[in-house]
Amino acid sequence: MTQPLQLKLGVKTDPIEYRYSHPWLFSLLQDIGIDYVQIGTHFELYQLPDEFFHQLREQAESSGIQIHSTFTAHRELGGFFREEPGYESIARKNFERYIEIGGILGVQSVGSNPGAVMRDRMQFKDAGIACYIKHMKELLHLAKEKGVSWLTIEPMSCLAEPPTLPEECVDMAAELTAYHLAHPDATAKVGYCSDIAHGYVDHSGQVIHDHFELFDATLPWLYEVHLKNTDPQYSSTFGFNPDERTNGIIDVAAFRDRLRSQADQLPVQEMVGYLEIGGPKLGRDYSDHHLENLLRESFEYLKQAWLEDPATSKDNDSKQRLTLESQPLQKKPGIEPESADSETGQARSHVCISPSMMCADQLHFEDELKAVKSLSCDMLHMDIMDGKFVPNMAMGLGVLQQTAEWGEMPVDVHLMVTDNDFFVDEMKDWNIHQISVHFESALHLDRTLSRIRDCGSLAGLALNPSTPLNVMDYVLERIDYVLIMTVNPGYAGQKLTPGSIRKIRDCRKKLDSLGLTRVPIQVDGNVSFDNIPKMVAAGATNLVAGTSSIFHRDGSRTDNMSRIHHCIEAAKEVRFDTCDGNPKPAN
Repeated sequence: MTQPLQLKLGVKTDPIEYRYSHPWLFSLLQDIGIDYVQIGTHFELYQLPDEFFHQLREQAESSGIQIHSTFTAHRELGGFFREEPGYESIARKNFERYIEIGGILGVQSVGSNPGAVMRDRMQFKDAGIACYIKHMKELLHLAKEKGVSWLTIEPMSCLAEPPTLPEECVDMAAELTAYHLAHPDATAKVGYCSDIAHGYVDHSGQVIHDHFELFDATLPWLYEVHLKNTDPQYSSTFGFNPDERTNGIIDVAAFRDRLRSQADQLPVQEMVGYLEIGGPKLGRDYSDHHLENLLRESFEYLKQAWLEDPATSKDNDSKQRLTLESQPLQKKPGIEPESADSETGQARSHVCISPSMMCADQLHFEDELKAVKSLSCDMLHMDIMDGKFVPNMAMGLGVLQQTAEWGEMPVDVHLMVTDNDFFVDEMKDWNIHQISVHFESALHLDRTLSRIRDCGSLAGLALNPSTPLNVMDYVLERIDYVLIMTVNPGYAGQKLTPGSIRKIRDCRKKLDSLGLTRVPIQVDGNVSFDNIPKMVAAGATNLVAGTSSIFHRDGSRTDNMSRIHHCIEAAKEVRFDTCDGNPKPAN
């Protein structure tokens, strides 16, 4: 019988590079109860004498810290992928010294990125892989000699930095493992150090292999894990404080559960997950003081998400609860509904409910906030109007700021204004979860969407009923969700515009055809008990609920919420005629 997998927690030392000392980090880890360290290496480290590493090991042990692993912080070993004379020999020399350092530190594993082929010389990739594997086979002997048990490899998110594709992960590991098995007593083992925030996105922004797919490809050889957060395009990395968990896509607990359920595939029964973040930017001394808090907050989350048994752990973060438990790829709240079948109109498993607070009783606004929170709604939808783009002014920035500062629920802002950038800049420090802007009002749409993302919010593109879907073709890389207006914007209580259901349907099919199956569709306007089943069946994954549903005068808030859930469930009984796209009851 397979023994239960034991998960451990540590940190890769990259955040302190050029900022704080190793003793400072060891003292902090001792204080917060973290026992394992992975030393991130850099060029200067290779040149230091052996005595430095003996002292470093003593400093760690005196603090009760185990230096369990080392890992290259940069691409020092990329010379194996360069055809110019001299690079290969230098890479080999550095790698040998790197393994020697690992032996002095007493680590169990020495890890690295294989390196990168130049983007303008991708034709040398296969030769580079062959060169790397040749040297790795020889280095396995040196590792064994120096007392290092494992050499680990990190799959990357770029085709120029193999392994990237699942098949590359399998092929490279299989060949190196076969060599070890042929020389079991003379070589170290080969394993993967998989990064849960790595996925492959092509040049058009399409996710080809998500972070779960790449992770799964490494399971038969998985030895250790890098724990960090990222965005939907895998283009930035950060930690796990509350704001970062809101802005990131990584659900660590999903990986924990995955590992424990697949323990019989793994080559080890004990595995360390290392928090890997860069910390504040180099040279910004004024921000360095945030590093300790960043580490403390990230570890507070990881102790629960990575270490706790899923049977007993509870995620108290309301934003994390928005993700679908049965869906392996989890992103920010509301970002990642389960894909619908584009032909059958099968309803998605989770639909976010976002009460439209302009429809609430404005004289008892605080009570209304508490009421929708008690109903376990997902987000607060706040409409900001300027009286110009639409002939109304529902609520002002002051109310929005106070609501955001309340901090009990994620805030979803819908801008119906002529000067989007002004309002985005006003909200930049308010921790707004997501902001949508209208195509019809945006003078420089790409810039505005980028500005929203730079503020740490999700960027949504709002489309009026008559606006065609093709206007989003050249900003798809900038948007995190689409807001389809099913009434003309400005007022509550309007009737559904003709073609709205078909437009939701067409939008879902368009996104799915581009591989953007995880991009949510929010709908706003006459989201009524009658319309919800059709909207959800068509592909809506976020319902802006107003006077015709959650704030309906004929029922209590609790009763109305129950009716909404019944309507969402009823979407499963709706099918679509493939000829005209109109919904019909299921047979």
